[in-house]
Amino acid sequence: MSLRIWGPIILIALGVLFWLGKFGIIDFYWSRDWPVILIVIGVFSLINLIVKKTRRRSSRNKRDILTKLENGKIDAEEAIKRIKRL
Repeated sequence: MSLRIWGPIILIALGVLFWLGKFGIIDFYWSRDWPVILIVIGVFSLINLIVKKTRRRSSRNKRDILTKLENGKIDAEEAIKRIKRL
């Protein structure tokens, strides 16, 4: 998920929490529960960072395999095997 979408998601989540709290469905008090919201935002940001690094590493490895294939260092079958292992 891109960073641009986090702002709207956070606003929607806060709105849902306030709305559910107003109707007594959940027991939500901003003065008590705001640290939990910060922790959740931090966890999602960390997961987003880890996923991006994994994707970047995977695409770099695919690029290396394709470069070796283009240079004739490996054949097509070997390239397919290596890409499937990623």
